[in-house]
Amino acid sequence: MNKLKTIITGVDFSDCSRSALEQAVRMAKWNNANLRMIHVIEDLVVSEAAEAMRMTLDQIRNQAREQAIGRLGLWARETGAEKNHSREVHMGSPLDGLLQECKTSKADLLVLGVTGDSLLPYGAGNLATKCLRKAPCKVMLVRPGHARPFRRIVACVDFSETSREAVVQALRVASQDQAEVHFLHVFTGSWGRYLLVPDAWEVDPQLATQYRQALEQKLRDFVGNTGERQVHFAVTEAGNHGHGIAEYARRVDADLVVLGSKGRSNLTYVLLGSTVERLVREIPCSALVVKPPA
Repeated sequence: MNKLKTIITGVDFSDCSRSALEQAVRMAKWNNANLRMIHVIEDLVVSEAAEAMRMTLDQIRNQAREQAIGRLGLWARETGAEKNHSREVHMGSPLDGLLQECKTSKADLLVLGVTGDSLLPYGAGNLATKCLRKAPCKVMLVRPGHARPFRRIVACVDFSETSREAVVQALRVASQDQAEVHFLHVFTGSWGRYLLVPDAWEVDPQLATQYRQALEQKLRDFVGNTGERQVHFAVTEAGNHGHGIAEYARRVDADLVVLGSKGRSNLTYVLLGSTVERLVREIPCSALVVKPPA
């Protein structure tokens, strides 16, 4: 990633958010960035606890805040966070709290566990997917148990300016972690719109081969100079953009997928922004979602 100044990580004390914190600490060290570890206590939880324990709201808030600050401090020490990195406990909505802090501090990156404390066995949790939509910065969703450096990165390219940024970010992470990068373009084929009437359209194998070769050359030209990184270029056909990315990530055993939050929206290229949330529910690895260039 380009030089990061401020990183925010949401901590809900789930195993998944522990992995997210460990990745955030790594990235902060790479960039000498300010790291803010934020835990948000929901108002509903406070009010229910006060009623159950027959304590005042202020008593419960103070008790919960003190306990959370203690746990944040412990996690910070265990993950090797710098002592000057802030540990914060806020009250209110986790979504609103994290988004507001990203905005006011002009954060460059928000790091979250992909499932959070929802205990979902698969796919991204509700908070994570909402942050993908609404956060004003790059968002990284980290899979549980994935605190290690990235080994194999898939950068998704649909030839939009946002996917150009995805290329840049993938190469930067690869440089930091000595990872290999797969540049991937998923297409449906110009014949895809005729699938409802298969008898009316037969695909010429030679045309399909030429089409794929042209796309691969376009992909190579779009990516440009990759330095000395170990890179691969892949063009794959799929009926659905998101399914194609997820299947490729599984096939190459990727541990990070980098993609744009918005992409092209003409007949040939599916609007990536409409599939990002579904995609992060499918891919078997962590994800870095980048925003369109300002």
